[in-house]
Amino acid sequence: MNESIPYRKRADSCLEEVRAKIGRIPVIRRDVFVYGFFALLVAFGAFLLPPPGPPKTFPLVIIVLFYLLSITWTAVFFTDELKPEALKTVAIFTLMVVAAWLYYRYSTGRWEEMTGLFFNWGTIEKAWPTLISGLWTTILLAVFAAIMSTAVGLLLAIFRSFNNPVLNFFIIAYVDFFRGMPIIVLMMLFYYAFPFLNIRLSAIMSGILALGINSSAYVSEIFRAGFLSIKKGQIEAAHALGLNSVKTMRLVVLPQAFRVVIPPLVGNYVASAKDTALASAISITELLKAGLSQKALLANPSPLIFVAVVYLMLFIPLTQFASFLERKMKKSQRQLRL
Repeated sequence: MNESIPYRKRADSCLEEVRAKIGRIPVIRRDVFVYGFFALLVAFGAFLLPPPGPPKTFPLVIIVLFYLLSITWTAVFFTDELKPEALKTVAIFTLMVVAAWLYYRYSTGRWEEMTGLFFNWGTIEKAWPTLISGLWTTILLAVFAAIMSTAVGLLLAIFRSFNNPVLNFFIIAYVDFFRGMPIIVLMMLFYYAFPFLNIRLSAIMSGILALGINSSAYVSEIFRAGFLSIKKGQIEAAHALGLNSVKTMRLVVLPQAFRVVIPPLVGNYVASAKDTALASAISITELLKAGLSQKALLANPSPLIFVAVVYLMLFIPLTQFASFLERKMKKSQRQLRL
C-alpha cells in the first residue's frame, strides 16, 4: 500500500476489502475487541495479580494465566495487517517488559543487594577520575588507529587495483600476514622488541601502530570489495572520455565505492575500538583496564558496569550513524539516476 495514504484511510479501505470478500469483519480485527481485550488485561494486572513475593500454587496459576493472555493479545495485534507497524513493535517490547516485571515482582532475587553491588553510584564516583582518563586514552587509540588504517588500507586497495603482479604479491602477503597476526603480539613486538633495534616507541604509539596496521589489512579488503562493485563499463567510459587512471579513481570509482564500504568500514572501526582493551598488555591504562583496576581497588564491580555502558553509548550511535549515511547515499544515488 502507498505509505502516503493516512493510516485510518488505509485501514478503512482494507476493512472494506475484507467485508467484500467474506461478507463480514472478523471479531478479532475489530478495534472494539482488540482495545477492549487490552483494557481487560490492564484491569487483570491491576486487581487480580497476587501481591509481590514468591507465589504459591494457585497464585502462580493466576500469574501464568495473565501472561498467556498477554501473549494471546500480542499475537492477535501483531498478526493484524491493519495495525501500524510502530504499534506492533511497541506491543512486542511491552510483552518483554511485562515478562521482566513479573519476574522481578515474584522471584526470590536479591535485587537490593545486586543493585548495591553492581550499580553503586558512590563507587563509580570514587573511580570517576581514573575511568575518564581511561576513556580519553581509548578514544585516542581508536581515532588515530582508524585514521591510520583508513589511509594505509585505501592506498593498498588502490595499488592492488592496478593489477601489477609483483605489487599484488607484496600487498597480498601484507594483508594475509597482518590479518593472521594477533594484535597483542604486534603490540608487544613494537613496544618490547623494537628497542633492541634502536627504535623506541611509547606505549601509546605502539598501541596505535599495532591497531592501525592490523585494521588496515581488513580495510584494504573492504575497499577492494567496493572497487570490484563498480561496473567495468563505467571505468571504460571514463577512459573513453579522456580521464587517466588517477582521475578515474578519484572522480568515478571512489565516490561510488564509499557508498558500498561505509557499513563494513564502520563495523571494522567498532571492532578495532574494542580491541583497544588489548593495549593493557603494554601498560596502557585504557577504559577497560581502568575499570578492572578500580574494581579490584574498591572491591566492587560497578566500575566495570559503567565501562560496559560507556562502550554501548559510544558504539551504538556510531553504527546508527553509519546506517543513516548509507540510506542517505543510496537515496542521493537514486535521485541522480532519475
